[in-house]
Amino acid sequence: MIYLDPKSDVAFKKLFGNMAHKNILISFLNSVLECTNAAKIVDVVINDPANIPDSSSIKYSIVDVHCTDQNGHQYIVEMQVVTQKDYAARAQYYSALALGKQLAPRGRYNELVPVLFVGILDFELFAEPDYLTHHLILNKKTHTQTLKHLEFHFVELCKFNKKLDQLDNDLDKWIYILKSAEDLSAVPTLLKEPNFTEAFDLLAKSNWSNQEILEYEKYLDAWRSEASRLESAEERGIAKGITKGKMEIALQLLDILDIPTIAQKTGLSIEQIQALKKVETKA
Repeated sequence: MIYLDPKSDVAFKKLFGNMAHKNILISFLNSVLECTNAAKIVDVVINDPANIPDSSSIKYSIVDVHCTDQNGHQYIVEMQVVTQKDYAARAQYYSALALGKQLAPRGRYNELVPVLFVGILDFELFAEPDYLTHHLILNKKTHTQTLKHLEFHFVELCKFNKKLDQLDNDLDKWIYILKSAEDLSAVPTLLKEPNFTEAFDLLAKSNWSNQEILEYEKYLDAWRSEASRLESAEERGIAKGITKGKMEIALQLLDILDIPTIAQKTGLSIEQIQALKKVETKA
């Protein structure tokens, strides 16, 4: 059996953005949020079931699944495969936007419901060694959580190193599937539970339509092109004195800002950005 990579845009959306299989998303969210029995999510409505990722925009490579649970709480679930050093700030910005959009012009603040952001990252973002971290707004002195409208939960896949026989709970199993599904040829015995076997069925290439496989292959091709582009830019950019962090920011801005504005925002010279643009054009 061939299983496709769940970290890819198309496969991630098929796995977690599918109302016909919403139990998979519910199980995953309950695991990541480490919900107790009383706080568990029991039902969700996926708000964008027709949202198909665009494989041509791989440099941003963000897959959103937006859903609402039985209490009206909103969730933003993202898979980010390309390193983005300012990702934590962007997560807060997107979440604040989602919170702000809840009120109609004459709406009241007591109508606001919590927004919970879940980011699954294929790179390291924080210094902590834990692969799962929870970020809440707490009282600095008492560590109590009174401001409950925004929460952030991050999974850093690169920090998860457990082997199959070391998986202790559902969260471990979900993260193992995200990292290792494409390397497996059969469902491991330890993962032969309803939600996990259903996930493997959705990832099985034999169950994909020709159009879905085409979209998946387009994603892989775009990903390879982006990796090559970044590698070339890094080699040339660092050789010209551009730090890796500034280079990544400049590359992401090339499609949306003019060169003088990018120079102003990054501190790079116009000549340096022009050199990066040449690399971008050739990639």
